[in-house]
Amino acid sequence: MRLPLLFTATTLALSLSLLPPNAHGADDPQRDPAAIAALVALGNYLQSIERFSLSARSETDQQLDSGQTIAFQHHTQVLAERPDKLYVNVDQNSASRQFFYDGKRFTLYDQRLNYFTRGDAPDSIDTLLDRLADRYGIELPLADLFRWNAGTADDVGISQAYVIDKENIEGQTCTHYAYRQPDIDWQLWLREGAAPLPCRLVITRRDDPERPRHSVSFAWDLTSPIKADAFTFTPPAKALAVPLVELRKGEQP
Repeated sequence: MRLPLLFTATTLALSLSLLPPNAHGADDPQRDPAAIAALVALGNYLQSIERFSLSARSETDQQLDSGQTIAFQHHTQVLAERPDKLYVNVDQNSASRQFFYDGKRFTLYDQRLNYFTRGDAPDSIDTLLDRLADRYGIELPLADLFRWNAGTADDVGISQAYVIDKENIEGQTCTHYAYRQPDIDWQLWLREGAAPLPCRLVITRRDDPERPRHSVSFAWDLTSPIKADAFTFTPPAKALAVPLVELRKGEQP
């Protein structure tokens, strides 16, 4: 199951009586038009960005065999230039995994094991993400930032959508929204103004009795230049090349 936007505590108590006055939609009390419109604006804006750098800090719940829930943290860096340049670095416990795409080939590199695998790539980020998922079972972190568009809000089956309030996050005024779709509750904070970028995202899964939570804080840079070689992989010393394995027919990622 793909989570919204990126893209893996307790949920909000979203009864109508607890919501602020602006959370009540005129036509559907559970789908505030302003909250849906915010997702459409987000999709339009994300699709319009030609280049960006992003630093995202995440925390994900995972249940141990003992039943105890542990929160794991990691940092993700994304560099992107549409239509055909992408770099992703996921750093967890001082070990990183990196993804490079230069418009012709993509490479996955595991720093801890010092091995890499690579394959031929299509000519756009969007097509590449689909190929990685369908052919190899690979889902890149924050991939939904590229997939989200003006129609996605309807496609994912949102049944509840509310405007909560305005909040200050890292000096940025953001509007807090809450959404519900099959098996998932999520909260989204979007920047106010002409660039409605995500400030924060919190996802809670209802299809798991432990209701694990995943949260992401975003720091965007739309102006700094990106070095051309950022998207090209140069194998480190003694790095081992391993074959890229495709999914067998009928096999699920």
